[in-house]
Amino acid sequence: MSLNKEKEAPTNLSAKPRPPWLDERLYPFESRYVEIDGNRAHYVDEGTGPILLFLHSGPAWSFIYRNFIVGLRDCFRCVALDYPGFGFSTARKGYGYSLIEHSEIVEKFIQRLGLSEVTMMVHDAGGPVGLGVAVRQPDLFKAFVLTDTFGWSLSDHNPSVVRMLKLVSGPVFGFFNQTFNLLPWIVATFAARRRKLSKAERAAYMKAFPSRGSRRRIQTLFRDLYVQEDYMRKVERGLRRDLKDLPVLLMYGENDAAVKAGFMSRFEDIFSRHRSVLIKGEQHFPLEGAPEEMISAIKTWCSGEVVGATRPSSRR
Repeated sequence: MSLNKEKEAPTNLSAKPRPPWLDERLYPFESRYVEIDGNRAHYVDEGTGPILLFLHSGPAWSFIYRNFIVGLRDCFRCVALDYPGFGFSTARKGYGYSLIEHSEIVEKFIQRLGLSEVTMMVHDAGGPVGLGVAVRQPDLFKAFVLTDTFGWSLSDHNPSVVRMLKLVSGPVFGFFNQTFNLLPWIVATFAARRRKLSKAERAAYMKAFPSRGSRRRIQTLFRDLYVQEDYMRKVERGLRRDLKDLPVLLMYGENDAAVKAGFMSRFEDIFSRHRSVLIKGEQHFPLEGAPEEMISAIKTWCSGEVVGATRPSSRR
């Protein structure tokens, strides 16, 4: 397996000072930057070994994977990207913060860094973003870790979820979100069920979205999760056609509404080589509630299913 040890991006941009609200002890990583289509993309690149690429959810940034990077960088090269306009990444003028744009940025990011034989970990909206890349470039991927996410048209299979997303991305909720930073506050306050986030952890979620415009970006992504039906149908077709034989680790919060909606069981139907883990007592953000348990599951699964495995040829 290629270790992809080279970490210098083709464009070396000077780092900006970290904001005062970030506790460096929680995020003890070197910030790296690369310019992609006029966007200044921030990422971290820690450790050596097989590639483990992390893609974050909507009301979050690469901070959500901090515990995973610390816990896995002794045996993986952990790469975590912030989408333009999220975390420490900045977007070019005219960037629309859409699902398709984010997916295209991730694809170009992978190409710029020369990543291959990638194991990709995604959460929530990171699934549609990253799986879109995977179906366009199936030969770049070796395995997936899918947490509380989906990869198909919600309108076709989960109309109740569409109704929820319409509410969250609509004007009434939008007013409260943009005025009171509601979505990041919900994550910071209620994401973890088995533990309580510290004041510094809550600040890293909430202060990453300081303006009405930055908060609106979350809702734009949520809206696209049900609006971009053709995109999501292509994702499912590509998964079933080209990627169904890859090893996949599914980890969902035991009490997540996504489990009740059949997200995990649908992925189990798509991927023949799946391992499913329910994180007891957690809901939609088990990454914050039980990171040690999930890190242990990743290590065990990778040692048995991923490391040394031969990647099946894609069929197009």
